[in-house]
Amino acid sequence: MSSERNRWAISPAAIVAAAAGMIAAPTFGQAAIEVSADGRQVASPSIAITEGWGWKARGASVPYPTEPDIVVNLRRQIGGLAIADVNGNGHNDLIAVCYISQSFPPYENWQDMIFFGNGNGIETTPGWLSDTQTHTGDVLVGDLNNNGWPDIVTIHGGGLRRDTVRVYATGPGGVPTSPTYVSNTAATGWGTAGVLADFNQNGFLDLVTSNQGLSPDPFRPLLMFRNTGGVLSTAAVWQSATPAVQNGLDAVDLTGNGYPDLGSARWANFESGIYLNTDGELATSMAATVGNTGTDRGVAFADFTGDGQYEMAVGGNPSKVYTYSGGQLSLLQQQNPPFSGPQDFKAFDVNGDGWPDLVEIHFSDGRAHIYLNRDGVLDTEPSWTYNAPEVGTALAFGDLNGNGLPDLVLGYAGNTSIRVFFAIPQDCPADLTGDGNLNFFDVAAYLDLYNAGDPAADWNGDGLINFFDLAAYLDDFNAGCP
Repeated sequence: MSSERNRWAISPAAIVAAAAGMIAAPTFGQAAIEVSADGRQVASPSIAITEGWGWKARGASVPYPTEPDIVVNLRRQIGGLAIADVNGNGHNDLIAVCYISQSFPPYENWQDMIFFGNGNGIETTPGWLSDTQTHTGDVLVGDLNNNGWPDIVTIHGGGLRRDTVRVYATGPGGVPTSPTYVSNTAATGWGTAGVLADFNQNGFLDLVTSNQGLSPDPFRPLLMFRNTGGVLSTAAVWQSATPAVQNGLDAVDLTGNGYPDLGSARWANFESGIYLNTDGELATSMAATVGNTGTDRGVAFADFTGDGQYEMAVGGNPSKVYTYSGGQLSLLQQQNPPFSGPQDFKAFDVNGDGWPDLVEIHFSDGRAHIYLNRDGVLDTEPSWTYNAPEVGTALAFGDLNGNGLPDLVLGYAGNTSIRVFFAIPQDCPADLTGDGNLNFFDVAAYLDLYNAGDPAADWNGDGLINFFDLAAYLDDFNAGCP
């Protein structure tokens, strides 16, 4: 997207500052180095840039501002994010798990954290810390024992280990600081991600994890931990037939037989694809693959086209969307960001219009992108971007300020580790810049659409662009925002 197209939506917060005063700043001649949670990506972010900036495409109904509402300035490497009310006070909390790597400057703390909700957002100091520091690459939330409380599941790596899964069972007493469950896998591995789903439909959520090894043997299978009566098996009860470097999972019933199938993203030299579920038993081999061996990371199932069938989006270089039909995966669309390589990847209806959108955050360039779904067609270029000086690692959606709308949380590795963007109510259509205010910039944005004959300028929806649309826009503008 050109800067001309976005000139009214660019945030003025692009500030270049000196690196003096940063925590453990590199000495002269040394560069900052960041390593991803799975150790497979390395980046050298600029230590001179201390603030990010954002923009969105003209006419894009993305409800998030281009500057964060809450910033957590703790030097951490965020491995995963999740949002849930874990202490039962009626306010959603933010769970942020941390990893450790050979980054420079080194990190001094990687305890997992919970930032408790206060009704207006979250506290910027964690109110809960895990007892021990351990490399955590992903976090999931689900009620494993059906007691009505959201349990916290963490996936661990950082080397070959048997305890790749931990569970913190929540309840009226809050969240314990030590895990109530630790896995004991038969084969050592490095856990990278997980997905919770009731694969055998016994009423309890099972867990599947993606895994990797270390060179010269970096390949490991997917593992399933079965939930029986609210307790996960300590050893894996299922594993995929083909070991690989694997990361990013999602589950949905693709075939309509009542059992969730599994999608898995794979790294270089292996194809991402689908494992089908027959009567509660996952096949050990993929039923369909994407047909290429990119460096994929992340899978998201959603009915992007509105035809009643799920498509599979895969994060990669670039990210792609595939249809599944007749036992085959076929390319439907690929995205076109200025840079590629997502670290976290989700499908989510960001603006509440009933169409799932696509969201990704990149490690190498620190950018987060939202691709809007417009009546069954995803934008190929980003509809909204936030560009951070840190490397991007994780993202999550959930209502943190209590207004009933899902907010966006982005996680990073760096001195600023978390940014929160509050969703702006979309009953203010004249706010074309998405900053929550109505001013000259919104009018200018509409006039640009009007003069260009852009379909978004058809404000009254009659298929024509004329004076009546301008009058309708000005009526909405004068009505103001709630």
